[in-house]
Amino acid sequence: MKIGIVGAGLAGLTAGLDLARAGHKVVVCEQAAEPGGLAGTFPFAGTRLEMFYHHFFTTDLQTIALIEELGLQDKLMWRETPMGIYQDGQLLKFASPMDLLRFTPLSFFNRIRFGLVILYLAKLKHWQKFEHIKAEGWIRRAFGEQAWEKVWGPLMHGKFGERASEIGLPWFYSRVHTRAGSRAQGMTKESLGYLQGSFQTLHDALVKALKHAGGEVRCREQVKALRVKGGRIIGWTTSRKTETLDAVLATPAPPSLWSMLPKGLKGDYWDRLRQVEYLGNVCAVLTLKRSLSPIYWMNIPDVASPFIAVIEHTNFISSETYGGKRVMYLSSYLPVDHPRYLKSDQALLKEYYGYLQKVIPDFKPTDVAAVKIFRAPFAQPVVRAGYGERLAGTATPIAGLYLANMAQIYPEDRGLSYSIRQGRNAAKRIIQT
Repeated sequence: MKIGIVGAGLAGLTAGLDLARAGHKVVVCEQAAEPGGLAGTFPFAGTRLEMFYHHFFTTDLQTIALIEELGLQDKLMWRETPMGIYQDGQLLKFASPMDLLRFTPLSFFNRIRFGLVILYLAKLKHWQKFEHIKAEGWIRRAFGEQAWEKVWGPLMHGKFGERASEIGLPWFYSRVHTRAGSRAQGMTKESLGYLQGSFQTLHDALVKALKHAGGEVRCREQVKALRVKGGRIIGWTTSRKTETLDAVLATPAPPSLWSMLPKGLKGDYWDRLRQVEYLGNVCAVLTLKRSLSPIYWMNIPDVASPFIAVIEHTNFISSETYGGKRVMYLSSYLPVDHPRYLKSDQALLKEYYGYLQKVIPDFKPTDVAAVKIFRAPFAQPVVRAGYGERLAGTATPIAGLYLANMAQIYPEDRGLSYSIRQGRNAAKRIIQT
């Protein structure tokens, strides 16, 4: 079969590789200039750097397996990372049981309670009983009101804004379970993974392997329309040509698909897709003249903060990798019609810098040598309670059309391994059809 794949992110490239190796003729179309999707990169200091911060955990087995499959083991790096939290005007370590015991914003009783609940979620294997439970109410009961007010409430608000009260407990469980699983020696240390040369190393290796298997990857080519006749896919029209195809795997977010699909699609499957709501992301990548803190990942549990976290990337990957330059990410999750998402870069930086001076009092705008700001309109699905029962499957009612996108990842949050898993599962489904 000749199979078209919309999107050269990890899901699309991995699916394409498996399909090409199975003997199919594969064409991947990507509207951006380079592959990678939300894990895409840009040139920086003689190497590459992610537009939106990325790392992976020791529990990300699909990513690790793909890296090994592509012969990139020597590019794989593991680092123990300093994690922290901004609380009551202080930068506090918040990565180990000892850090938790010293976390004075919570009472001693609530610190012990916090640790016990985390341990319970870390060891829990079956989350399905949480399907219809909202995270907020459960967290308030399990961790207590103080932990909700000081930690979880502001962080949930920073992630989902006004929709935070609707988020399902499976999403929260998965976040905690994954993070706890990345800690070794009884959850005392956390190791995170990265690739030399950035995740562009993985994208390039996938493209090379896909081409070696007989596939084709075409960047700067947008799929304008999926051609359907008699209820089945017969091809697509791109910004360059019209082609006949036997099947199509589409990987973009559902809101991006509607312009490609026939008008007026009706039925339960399409209704499920229409119900998926996304938040966008605005990410400022700062090139710093000096380090601003000793922390890699600093959570900001404050509803007044314009960003959810301060990520000093060069506390994770050495600044020597970037010729001595320091790198920091400031990230916000927002609806695309939110005033902050729509602000000019200059206005956004003014707001970011104002709050950053509160978190790091000796910060000055002159500490920043350069800035790049990236926006992604479909960065985070809103995972409400009962989300699992509303998932749209890989196979669509249009014969020969398959989907593999972030909205189908559940209960896990979006992530590299889950995109790889989605792609491989979709390829398996197509091969078996």
